[in-house]
Amino acid sequence: MRSPVPTHRFRRILSLQSTFLAVIPFLLVVFLNVFLLLPHITQDVATGQREMARAFGVAMDNYLTAALTDVRAVAALPLHRPAYLADLQEILDAEVEASASLNLLYTALPDGRIKAAGIPKDHRHTLQDHLTLERTSLAHEQLFRDTRRLGKAVWSNTFPSAFGKGVSIAVGVPSGNLVVIGEIDLAKLVGSMRDIVGSAGQVIILIDHNGKVIADQGDLSRDPPRFVGDIPLVRTALAADHPVSGEFRLQGRALVGTVMRSTHIGWYILVAQPVQSAYRSVVITTHNVAAGAAAALLLALTASLFLARRLSRRLEELAGFARRVAAGHKAIPWPPGEIAEVEQLAGALLSMADEIQYREQQLVEGERLLRSVTDHAFHYQGLLTPDGTLVDANRTSLALVAAKKEEVLGVPYWDTPWWRHDPELRERLRAAIATGGQGVPARFETTHLDHEGELHHVDFSLSPIRDEAGAVIYLVAEGRDITDFARAKSALKESEERFYQLFVQNDDPVILMKLETLQVIDANPAALTLYGLRREELPSLRIDTLIAPADLDKIRTELAQHNISQGFLQRAVSYKTGGEKIIISLRGTRIMLKDEELLLCSIRDISEKLRMEQEIRATQAKLIQTNKMTSLGMLVSSVAHEINNPNHCISINNTVLTQITRDALAQLKTLSEGQGELDLGGFSYDEVLDMVPKLHDGIREGSLQIDKIVRDMKNFSKPAELDMQGTIDVNRSAENAAAMLWHHIQRNTDCYRTELGQNLPAVQGSQQQIDQVVINLVMNALQSLPDKQAGVTVRTWFDEGRQTVNVSVEDQGDGMSEEVLARLTEPFFTMRINKGGTGLGLYISSSIVKEHGGSLDFESEPGKGTRVTVRLPIRP
Repeated sequence: MRSPVPTHRFRRILSLQSTFLAVIPFLLVVFLNVFLLLPHITQDVATGQREMARAFGVAMDNYLTAALTDVRAVAALPLHRPAYLADLQEILDAEVEASASLNLLYTALPDGRIKAAGIPKDHRHTLQDHLTLERTSLAHEQLFRDTRRLGKAVWSNTFPSAFGKGVSIAVGVPSGNLVVIGEIDLAKLVGSMRDIVGSAGQVIILIDHNGKVIADQGDLSRDPPRFVGDIPLVRTALAADHPVSGEFRLQGRALVGTVMRSTHIGWYILVAQPVQSAYRSVVITTHNVAAGAAAALLLALTASLFLARRLSRRLEELAGFARRVAAGHKAIPWPPGEIAEVEQLAGALLSMADEIQYREQQLVEGERLLRSVTDHAFHYQGLLTPDGTLVDANRTSLALVAAKKEEVLGVPYWDTPWWRHDPELRERLRAAIATGGQGVPARFETTHLDHEGELHHVDFSLSPIRDEAGAVIYLVAEGRDITDFARAKSALKESEERFYQLFVQNDDPVILMKLETLQVIDANPAALTLYGLRREELPSLRIDTLIAPADLDKIRTELAQHNISQGFLQRAVSYKTGGEKIIISLRGTRIMLKDEELLLCSIRDISEKLRMEQEIRATQAKLIQTNKMTSLGMLVSSVAHEINNPNHCISINNTVLTQITRDALAQLKTLSEGQGELDLGGFSYDEVLDMVPKLHDGIREGSLQIDKIVRDMKNFSKPAELDMQGTIDVNRSAENAAAMLWHHIQRNTDCYRTELGQNLPAVQGSQQQIDQVVINLVMNALQSLPDKQAGVTVRTWFDEGRQTVNVSVEDQGDGMSEEVLARLTEPFFTMRINKGGTGLGLYISSSIVKEHGGSLDFESEPGKGTRVTVRLPIRP
């Protein structure tokens, strides 16, 4: 007979079990956090970061597309022509000032030297800075070489700004044999980062193809740019074609982030946040459960020690009685006690012996019937103990892995051939067996490898078998082969995912709606951005509130009448949520989705395209007018040359006639003294003697005046001299303008005056160009006069305070409004287009004055005339 079980061992077992039961909930929660909650939180963090990266990518693409459009607008001009080369600085300044994205705009010659640069007004540099920049060479810059080699627009990686403004990015566009390069204003791009991130604790970093930081929320002047390509997450993303998420370290901080590629430019966007803030909920839950488990552990240990002390003695007596009953001594009396459960157990032991024999017979019959059923089943079946030990398996399951029954019986189910190929599935099975032992069934999809190595998808279930008392005595494991169904389901899921990705990542706005009711089902981010919508507004939105119903009906009618899958409208009217009208092109495609016919509308905003086409047509008309004026200048030069030849003949002949007349008058004097009074063409000799020299002098003066006018016309039609080292006489410019325009002055006014200052300081520059400016101003003043009683005054003087020599042209004409004054120096802007005006006179005059370092000021009021003042700095 065995010796009695020691009491202290029972107490220890009871204490350990109580402690284990208290720890189980804590371990279960930790398991759920690690294997269920943590992956979901990680996926949510990555999803949120991808959405933020897409939002910034859309904003960045729009920002950079605007910059590319501005650069292309300049590159589209014939910059290689002399007329544009002379005004290149002003063109670049005007374009960069009007651009919302450019920080610097400059052109490079074929050898790489910078020809001219445009800078916003609030970043103006000195003339010396411009000269220094023009001596800079871009011949070794990758952007310059790629643009000339490829002959199309090329975006750069990070590089030092040409004006020394730290790190920058740029786009190059070819323009004939020149290259136009625009540097992007990264400060505004960083501003959009801050607007998107807000106070969410996120970080956005823009990375180029080489792994260098283009921009972030920090300092933009870092030179050279920071390199993050050595971070494993970034390195993986640069080599992949899809978003990559994970943890990494940056500047000593542990971060979790997502890197995705921009769809338009191809740069990479990194959105990150600290690991602690990302997984804060998991940490808080674990801490709370740990505190509760510690309290439960303390209570369980105390209770178990108390119960063990009380029950140990009585259970030892019951154990001895049970051994005697088991040995067949049923007549041995049981001493009564105070614990009712123990007394009941003792009585049950007596009846158990009889019951066991009867049950053994029934069990043999039941096992024979169960074996017959399970061996002929097509499903995989097995029988487990509550702790997971395999006690039986049918022929179908054994045939799958080509195993013999004796090889697998008595082995933990997770160590059998059905589960050895996947550690994660083994752990999941163990968890299911643990809960199944507590009476909770389980069902999940798993995989098995057959004896040939082929993978089978199985619908697995684990069901508990209870005895009459409700205790779990066995677990039935059953598997149904669903390989064909799983493959079809996987293919369908992949197809749906591909469609969704194409829908979401499409650069064009796309809207999915019901064909009959026009109810919007979904819209991609591009459509939400175009119309200013929020996703939560889609369920109550009808497409006919955004697109003109008449245009939408055309698409529906075309799809219905012709039984085709696609309809297209070249031009349709649409409205944003704020009521703004836009012009779009619309393509509708009829698709079937879940047995419902839907309409997939692809939209493209062509408002800007139509506006640019109108501007191009207007610019072409102005260029045609300018070409006419150029031809007119050539005609004037030719006519001046033709006039010059007969004028020389008149001058020479007049000189000869003067000598002949002098001699003839001497002879006539002698004849008059001898014959008396002579009649010469109706004049007396004395009258002829006084009048003829004056007539010859008048012919000579007229010839000289014609020669001067012709010379002035020829000089005016010549191209402007590039030499700016000459000396300018502003009084001479005023006199030349009066001489050149004397015919127009006589025809337009009787009140033309000049007030010329004396002893004016010297001004350095081109006399011919300043003559051209004064002529343009005087001509404009004459054309503005309402009648000949209105006058024009030209005045010159020295401004000692400003150290400038000034020329003013003041008229008593119609005057101008503030709106017209603001646009006077714009190229091709004119108020007299129907009278032959080109809109280039004041633009060219302003350019010439700026080249001389001066200014052109306008003062005017409607009905009170206009005064234009040219201020030229004196020579140092």
